Amino acid sequence: MRHVDRRLAWILLGCLTVAAPGFARADDRGAVDAVVADYIGLYAGPTLERWRTLFHPAVVVAFPADDGSITTRGLDEFVERQRAYFATGRNIGERLENVRVDMGRRIARVRADFIFLDEGEKRPGQLGLHLVEGKDGWKIVAVVFSYDAM
Repeated sequence: MRHVDRRLAWILLGCLTVAAPGFARADDRGAVDAVVADYIGLYAGPTLERWRTLFHPAVVVAFPADDGSITTRGLDEFVERQRAYFATGRNIGERLENVRVDMGRRIARVRADFIFLDEGEKRPGQLGLHLVEGKDGWKIVAVVFSYDAM
C-alpha cells in the first residue's frame, strides 16, 4: 500500500508541476482584486479619468435595454455617459456584493451582485467583468450588467 501511495504522490506532484504554468499565480488574484476594488472605489466624478484606465481601449459594455434589444458601448461612450451623470451633481455610487472571481491563465471572470445608489435610491442588479492580463497589467475587456426587475 505504501508503494501505491508514493506513486500517487509522484503522479500528483508531476501534474502540479506540469499544470502550474497554465494556472493563475497567487499574485494574479491580488491584482484582479485590486482592479475590482478600483472599479468601485474610483467610480466618482473626480476620479473618473483614473477609473477609465482600468479598461482596455477596445472594451465592450453590454446590457439589455427595456425594449428587448441589447445596448453596447465602447470605452469613450461609456465613460462619457458616466461623466455626464456625475455632472448632474446627483449623489451616485455603486456597491458590489457576493463577488466571485474565477481565475485562468492571464484571464479572470468576475461576477457580482451590485447595488447602484442614486440619491439614496437603491437599484440592484447583476454585473459581469472579464479581465485579461497584458503588457500594461490587468485590464477590463468586457462589462455586462443588468438591473433586476422592478
